[in-house]
Amino acid sequence: MRRINKILAIALIPSLFIQSCIVSAPKYTHVEQVMQLKTGMSMDSVNSKLGIEPYDIDVYDSTGYRSYIYKYRTTDRKTIPFFLKETNGKKKIGKYMDLVAYYDSTNIAYKFESRSTDSKVDQKKFNINVLVTIVTVVVPSLLVYLGIQKAN
Repeated sequence: MRRINKILAIALIPSLFIQSCIVSAPKYTHVEQVMQLKTGMSMDSVNSKLGIEPYDIDVYDSTGYRSYIYKYRTTDRKTIPFFLKETNGKKKIGKYMDLVAYYDSTNIAYKFESRSTDSKVDQKKFNINVLVTIVTVVVPSLLVYLGIQKAN
């Protein structure tokens, strides 16, 4: 039974290091959905086209005119520098952008504006150095320890 507990502990310790891969990011849409928007749409139809609710309020004045901020991400590409052409490469999600939708007092969109944002993905990335340390130091040490325990 003690051996099972040791093996379980050996398996759980590395998983504690791996579990730090947590991402905190706003809900967003994509450029393709943003391109479908047209002035004259209601706020409900804008929300349904984008597939998300507004992220924040930009302006809300006393006349009923207001603007809301939606988040979207651009589409970038990955390619090898030697083979760089205008349209080749693999699609990749790009940076965050703000889409500001301006609505009149009757909830009809009359203007859309895109601008850069300060949003970033707050990500605790997996540290490859931790994995290398586990593989090169911890695992061999545990194997030596288990070998000594088995010999006794």
